[in-house]
Amino acid sequence: MNHGDFERIESHPGKPLEEHLLATHELAEKVAGAFGLALKPYEKKAILLHDAGKAHPAFQKKLRTGRGKFGHAEPSAVLVLNETKNLLCAEAVRRHHSHLENVAEFVKFWGEWDYEEGSQVVRELKWWPEAKRLAQAADREFDSWIELFPDQNRWDELLVDVVDSYGFDVPSLAEDWLRLRLIYSLLVTADRYEAAVGGDLKYVRPQVDKSRLERFLAALPQGTLARWRDDVRERVVVRARQIINAPGLYTLTLPTGTGKTLIGLQVAMEAAQRLNATGIIYVLPFVSLVEQNAAVAESLLGNVREDHHLAYRGEEGEDLSLKERFIEFFRYWYEPVVVTTLAKFWEVLYSPRANDAMSFHRLSRAVVVLDEPQAIPARCWDGFGKTLELISSKLRTTFILMTATQPEIVHGPELAPEPVVFPKVRHELHWLERPMSVSEAAEFLVTQGIKEKDSLIVLNTRRSALEMWLELKKRGLRPYFLSRWVTPLDRSRILRELKEKERKEVRCLVATQVIEAGVDLDFDLVFRDLGPLDSIIQVAGRCNRHCRPGMGHVFVAKLVDERGRSLANDVYDGVLLDQTKFLLRLYRDFDEGSSAEIIHQYYRNVRSAVSDSPLWSNIITGKWGEYEHIFKETQPDELMLIVDYDGTVPSALAQLEVPVEKTGDKIAALQVKRQIFRKLSIQSVPVPAKLLEEWFHQTASMIIGDEQDIIQPVGSGRWVVRGTGIGRIYRRDVGFVPLAMAELMEGDS
Repeated sequence: MNHGDFERIESHPGKPLEEHLLATHELAEKVAGAFGLALKPYEKKAILLHDAGKAHPAFQKKLRTGRGKFGHAEPSAVLVLNETKNLLCAEAVRRHHSHLENVAEFVKFWGEWDYEEGSQVVRELKWWPEAKRLAQAADREFDSWIELFPDQNRWDELLVDVVDSYGFDVPSLAEDWLRLRLIYSLLVTADRYEAAVGGDLKYVRPQVDKSRLERFLAALPQGTLARWRDDVRERVVVRARQIINAPGLYTLTLPTGTGKTLIGLQVAMEAAQRLNATGIIYVLPFVSLVEQNAAVAESLLGNVREDHHLAYRGEEGEDLSLKERFIEFFRYWYEPVVVTTLAKFWEVLYSPRANDAMSFHRLSRAVVVLDEPQAIPARCWDGFGKTLELISSKLRTTFILMTATQPEIVHGPELAPEPVVFPKVRHELHWLERPMSVSEAAEFLVTQGIKEKDSLIVLNTRRSALEMWLELKKRGLRPYFLSRWVTPLDRSRILRELKEKERKEVRCLVATQVIEAGVDLDFDLVFRDLGPLDSIIQVAGRCNRHCRPGMGHVFVAKLVDERGRSLANDVYDGVLLDQTKFLLRLYRDFDEGSSAEIIHQYYRNVRSAVSDSPLWSNIITGKWGEYEHIFKETQPDELMLIVDYDGTVPSALAQLEVPVEKTGDKIAALQVKRQIFRKLSIQSVPVPAKLLEEWFHQTASMIIGDEQDIIQPVGSGRWVVRGTGIGRIYRRDVGFVPLAMAELMEGDS
């Protein structure tokens, strides 16, 4: 429009557009500086202009009336491309409300961009007196937006110089990927925060208080094994002080039961202090481990963020500040210490979605502890390792990969002074060559003294685990049960009971793989269905974990169904199983002392046998819109079954259905929705749709009124079980029960 149109131009209701642009520009620069990053002048200019398209009348009308539609990111990106001559900056702006695209896709987009139509949109952008402040900030004289846009000839020249040949003559686009992800992360964070909260984001670096560590150590149990663990910890810490004198890639290999969490955190604390790190990020493979590790981190460091999809801070209705709402809603890593899951860390590294990438800049100059990295699929080891190398070299990030079974992901200095072994061999592993049914395995366990010994039985499928639970009940045992079909709420209760009864009474636990890593439970006898060798070794770590007198025994067998088919084939990659069987047949019986060399041999064999994922090739060839999932949290046909323990689920679901637009404070409304969803998540389990529908049809056919609607769908992807369905469809001792097994379970509640 013309100079005389002085109507107030806003970016958000009540916020002048020039103020938002200037504040976002300033905030992004400050956030970058807090993490040792320097934005180039053209990158600053891109952030300054990121919402310039909001000056269009169509956007202003939509802002004031709620009607109409106008995509402001594209015209903003057009101005950015011309001003910066940088395609990465233009893409960061064009996609800052959605997700990144592949290089080929955005090169095609710009190559086919309609100059006539696009230039008309730029001409329609309003100008207003206060916009002069933007010209000053850009150190450029202009008093209309069209002055930042070239004529047709210069635009065509720009496309030839900047767009047409992009990426085609470069052997690797890895550094461009990294730079785009950094700009994207900073822009999205600053833009979202300025719009929702405003003001500065002031960061605090990890504060190491030695008195906290001393108090924590003083409270630990005493004894011979505790003294040995303390000696291991001190030797590792001393060696780490000598070795970690610069950012890089490091490994820490210690057997299960050594106290890796404490050791890893102390090493990270001291490294962060020496390197003046911007933060400590502790990454765990499973949600179930986050809470206990976050508690240790909180004791040692304070001010810790526990970040996973089930976490929430405070009670519903608590008066959170705007900043706290922002951090909660976007799961932004604001605190100096973050304890998170591998799934979330993977999203921060690789997901093309804007909101997922927000915390990427937090990796700069941080200390990152990757606990149990063997959980990463073997196909991703090479690409993940190369990603860590790139980030470490360019962002000066320190990575510590910590596990008992170190996969071949990175090659860096080992922080353990020498191979650490327990004062005595704690257990032996035995491969049972003959395939067994679940019933035969149960009978075998009886011959091994399962009725007199603390025992752990780990199976690959929930059905086979339930069958084993029933077989053991038939033989007079009272086993506990854990699987993904048990809600997180009940899982926590069961683990707590098992820990409380340790060494006080005989316990038996039947579980799926949820028990493999990080759970501090100790058993005399362990049985595991065939699986990858590293998973077997992890389970073996629960056998005589605390080094009691006598030898623990771990038995591994191939369980088969009624057709003789291995139950492991439904769960694991055949290559992993073949390599495991090869080594188990080769060694057959071996003790804990031989495990390290055998697992190294396993990893070498797997590395040569498994085809690499496209993780790294996607980065270097510009397929930045692709997302290689680390593992699927749910199967495509799985739905969320919510267990309505106390009758509060209907009101919670009703709150979730209230449109955010009908609330006065959208951020507050979204915060409440997220808290409700997280609370529902801890009383939910993922169940295949077919199994839920079977129960629904079964109960719907009953005449008795009390049996109606005990299970039903309650919206997209959600079902609820209530009333008498709890105790039958869902049981607090074993979780969800498929209809096909319900009759077998009758009388065992």
